[in-house]
Amino acid sequence: MTEPPERTALYRLYDANDVLLYVGISNDPEARWARHKMLRTWGPRMARKEVAWFASREAAEAAEEDAIRLEAPLFNGTHNYPLAPFNGATWPQVTGRGGRSEALAELMRQEIRGGTWPVGSKIPTCRALGEATGAGKTAATHAVRLLQREGLLELLHGFGLFVVDGNTDLRPHSCRNPAA
Repeated sequence: MTEPPERTALYRLYDANDVLLYVGISNDPEARWARHKMLRTWGPRMARKEVAWFASREAAEAAEEDAIRLEAPLFNGTHNYPLAPFNGATWPQVTGRGGRSEALAELMRQEIRGGTWPVGSKIPTCRALGEATGAGKTAATHAVRLLQREGLLELLHGFGLFVVDGNTDLRPHSCRNPAA
C-alpha cells in the first residue's frame, strides 16, 4: 500500500514592521521557527508568522520557490535571483584536445554580451556547461575563471556563478544589510 503524500507547511516570517524576513517549508513549522529564533541572527526579529498547508512536499516546494522569487524575503539565499536561460541540448559541442576552455568561454561571452544572460542572473554550473558542450567540468571551470578575470562573472560561495558588469554590487538577499 502506498503512503499518502506528506502534508507540508509553507511559512512566512515577518518582523514588527511587516518586513518579510524569510519564507520556508516544514512538516513541523513550530520546531523550525524555534530553530530560526535560536540559530539565525535575524531570528529574534520574528514578530509574525503566516502558514499555508499543502498536500505534498513537492507542492510546498514549488510554492516556496515562487514566493521567494516574487516576494524577495531578506534572508533567503536560494531562489532570490533570476536564472540565466540555458538549454544544454542546444549548445554546440566543443571538440578537440586544445582550446576547449577558450571555446567554451567564447560561447559564454556570446550569451552575456548578447543579453541572453543578463547582469545579475545565475548561470548554469560548470558541470552542466561541461556536459552540454562535451568539454567536461575541468574545461568549464577554466572557462569560468577566464570570464571571472575579465569581470564578466562573479562566484558567490554557497550561491553560484553570476553575470556581472563591473558596476554590479551582487549580493543575494541573505547577504544584504537588513538595516538598509
